[in-house]
Amino acid sequence: TYSDKYWDTPQLRDRRPVVVENPETGFLSWLIDDRAFPLRFGPGTRFGATPASKNGVPSALQRMKFKDSLESTELRSAEPRLKTMDEEHIAVSVNYPTMLFSWPHTYDPALGAAIVRSYNNWIADKSSQAPDRLKWVTAIDALDPREAAREIKRTKEMGSVGVMITGMFGDKQVDHASMEPIWAAAAEVGLPVGVHLGFCCPGLDDLFDNVRDNATVSAVFTVMLGFHSVLTGGVLDRYPDLKVVFLEAGCEWVPFMSDRVTTRIEASQSRPALAAQAGDLPNIGESAYTAKLLPEEYVKRGQVYFGFEVEDEMLPYVVNKFGDECWMWASDIPHADRRLEAVDYFMARQDLSEVTKQKLLVDNGARFYGLPVPKQTVSAG
Repeated sequence: TYSDKYWDTPQLRDRRPVVVENPETGFLSWLIDDRAFPLRFGPGTRFGATPASKNGVPSALQRMKFKDSLESTELRSAEPRLKTMDEEHIAVSVNYPTMLFSWPHTYDPALGAAIVRSYNNWIADKSSQAPDRLKWVTAIDALDPREAAREIKRTKEMGSVGVMITGMFGDKQVDHASMEPIWAAAAEVGLPVGVHLGFCCPGLDDLFDNVRDNATVSAVFTVMLGFHSVLTGGVLDRYPDLKVVFLEAGCEWVPFMSDRVTTRIEASQSRPALAAQAGDLPNIGESAYTAKLLPEEYVKRGQVYFGFEVEDEMLPYVVNKFGDECWMWASDIPHADRRLEAVDYFMARQDLSEVTKQKLLVDNGARFYGLPVPKQTVSAG
């Protein structure tokens, strides 16, 4: 990914990510600006995209994986990944980066931009080997939002079908004024935005000293923070044709956060009438919500989508509450902790109609990314 073939910033060549090995454990890490990633111990622990090999030799963790070949895991070429997709009954895959949902990777905007450009060059090349089946989204680095906007426009021309952001950028929410170039660029070129779970908010990441807690709490909460920012900050009003999906956090949080936002908006709207009746009310601080609609109204307008897991028990409830056209499933290939044979599991569920299953597995994702629906459709068995 960061080889000379894809790295387009010669002056930063000696600072590009490299794979290093712990000689005591054999554990592989990325080294970026003399800092190892992932971090396995202490505050701010995180994981994701742990190098699967060094110099072609698979890591100990890769050798323990129960399913995917090294060639598929690293997407060395299209063929082994397509084999994995066939086994999982997947016609089209939209690939997201993994290491890059931790943020920041570096504190140097120039290096951050070079890292994401190299990744985008690489994923575009690999996907071009099977363009009908392998799709990809743009990785950006928000250290320099204007450069991120330029990258969005560049990669649109290269075949990107979306943009990935995390739910926070350090201590900045995604609707912060400094992030406006990112939203404007995505809207201008017609790319939908995926708000992905991430290790991207030090205030949360530093609460825990182990990876499991950070993955269970901190990384997931950033999706909710992103939802709150997007749904209350007026982003969807400024860009009424923009579509946004909130990913990798399941579906159970959606009614909770939607109801919380709705309650606060309605309370804010009712305050002037109460003040008129009472003569005056003490100043408790007005709501900063600038959105014109309620969350469910943006969903019905077709601007907001959500991810889900095939085993989510609340799926029938949220489908009934929000409709069946805003939910999208992701396989999580090639992660070792994904549910294998997820499509078979989902199709065996008895609490959703066959029409809804088709929408959740195929139609909604195709509509979100602007892709044609594959000729093959899902069916029980």
